[in-house]
Amino acid sequence: MSLDDEDTVDDLLAMSANDPVDVQSVMEDAVEISAVTHRGRVRKNNEDQYAVVRRTRSGVVLASSLPSSDLTHQDRTAWLLCVADGLGGEVSGEVASATAVKAMLDFASEMSSWIMQPAENLELDIKKRVELYSKAIKRDLRNKANENAELDGMATTLTAAYIYGDSAVVVNVGDSRSYLIGKSGLRQITRDHTVAQDLLDAGVPAESTRAYGNVLTRCFGTDGEPVPVDVFHLKLHVDDQILLCSDGLSDLVVDEDISAVVAESTSTADACETLVSAALLAGGRDNITVVLARMLKSMRPHPLDGLHGLVDDKTDSGAVTRAQ
Repeated sequence: MSLDDEDTVDDLLAMSANDPVDVQSVMEDAVEISAVTHRGRVRKNNEDQYAVVRRTRSGVVLASSLPSSDLTHQDRTAWLLCVADGLGGEVSGEVASATAVKAMLDFASEMSSWIMQPAENLELDIKKRVELYSKAIKRDLRNKANENAELDGMATTLTAAYIYGDSAVVVNVGDSRSYLIGKSGLRQITRDHTVAQDLLDAGVPAESTRAYGNVLTRCFGTDGEPVPVDVFHLKLHVDDQILLCSDGLSDLVVDEDISAVVAESTSTADACETLVSAALLAGGRDNITVVLARMLKSMRPHPLDGLHGLVDDKTDSGAVTRAQ
């Protein structure tokens, strides 16, 4: 979809009067985050899921013989954003996406160490953690299918961003997307794992690939097979925005219009509502999910940001890493 000149932000927001768009928003110390999911105009159920999580590492000195000047302790805060789009039917698709998101949240809450604490080998630490998350999702999907045979064959996409200080790690499996929007405009961070994208990469004209746009080459399923996960490392600046979405948005609203809506909106909440309204205006043939985070002036560098440039482009059995 390409928005006409007369399709203003106010026009698109007005659509929600007849088709409610329920946006959730939070204003944190260093980041403003909004999120929304919508069933769309065709599907009976919503098979998309999302989550926004704050993780904090802090400590309080209750007693010490040291001088008070030596007892400073700086809290560390990070944010996890994720979007999953389920496949496999009205019931199983919803279960698959919910299982993937819940597995991520459960696994994150059970980890005893701070996510970005190891400093000796940041690249190895990130890749190991991504592998563990991937295995946890696959395990829980397989367990669900073992409990209920009707769920066998369900699958889900997943894209997630972990924001720490002025850096972020983005992961992706499937065709749900993550974008970075900044002073230079919009850039798609992730690569779609679809037959259409493979054909485009091979030089096939775009018009000949459209029929394969929703044929996934990679997703989390119940087969127990390992799933390679793309990992991207980003350096963030004030007012940069990270947008995660399901293909219910990206299939119907072109990148140029996504960028324009985000740039013209006064808040992440307005941007999310307008983007969903734009997808609904284009037909809303799929579920639509958007999570948008904007970095604020109060963002602070993370103590490990200096290691960001040490992460190289490498591949192993569990993760594909690409520095950005």
